[in-house]
Amino acid sequence: MEEQDKKVRLYGLSTCPTCKKVKQFLDKHNIRYEHIEVDLLDSGEQWVTSKELKRYNPEVTYPTMVIEEVIKGFDEEAMKMALGIK
Repeated sequence: MEEQDKKVRLYGLSTCPTCKKVKQFLDKHNIRYEHIEVDLLDSGEQWVTSKELKRYNPEVTYPTMVIEEVIKGFDEEAMKMALGIK
């Protein structure tokens, strides 16, 4: 696989099974990513992070992955395309 040059950020919840599925997908494909478990942040950080997330995903649903574009939920084909995985 080529050197990853896209910045990947995953917004999720620690209790979300779909979030875990997206993490497993990224780990399986050796994708470096920043993982933010919003429910584990303190209330001030949660507020700031929710505002940030709302810019990418107005519905503020989890998981939301930002790969220089927004992918909502577990959309394997969209993730592969955005990450250049065959």
